[in-house]
Amino acid sequence: MKWITRLSCLCILTLIMVGCSQQEQQKQPGQTTKSDVLEQPVEITVSAKQTKPTVVEAIVLLKNPNDENLTITFPTSQRFELIVKDDNEKVLYTFSEEQVFTQAIEQERFEALGTRRYEVSIELPASSNPEKIEVSTIRQVEGAAASVTTGQNEIVK
Repeated sequence: MKWITRLSCLCILTLIMVGCSQQEQQKQPGQTTKSDVLEQPVEITVSAKQTKPTVVEAIVLLKNPNDENLTITFPTSQRFELIVKDDNEKVLYTFSEEQVFTQAIEQERFEALGTRRYEVSIELPASSNPEKIEVSTIRQVEGAAASVTTGQNEIVK
């Protein structure tokens, strides 16, 4: 008789522990799940035009393609990286090499379907022949699948 009582108590305790475990696995407020992960939290595009033999004017657009507001965390004050290449894929210009950025984590709020525009004037050596411009952003979005978004375009002459 004692062993039936002990077995019953053990079964009841096991059921209680399983129930508590399942409650902990349920989604908590503010917690993301795999179904909540944003595949493309930010779109980045670039266009560029060579206005003089040694000057390229670039326009970078960061866009929130979502119908909801989005807060993006940047590891520094740098919002994007630009690289200009010639027709042989040789790097002629790297944006971050000529800039100084604060080393502080910054958050920026993007309104639903909102866009931020950045204009950059790029001075190149006289002997260079720029053909392609690439852009990327390093950012962190809660629930995002990736932290880097890239884009590229031909330079209009």
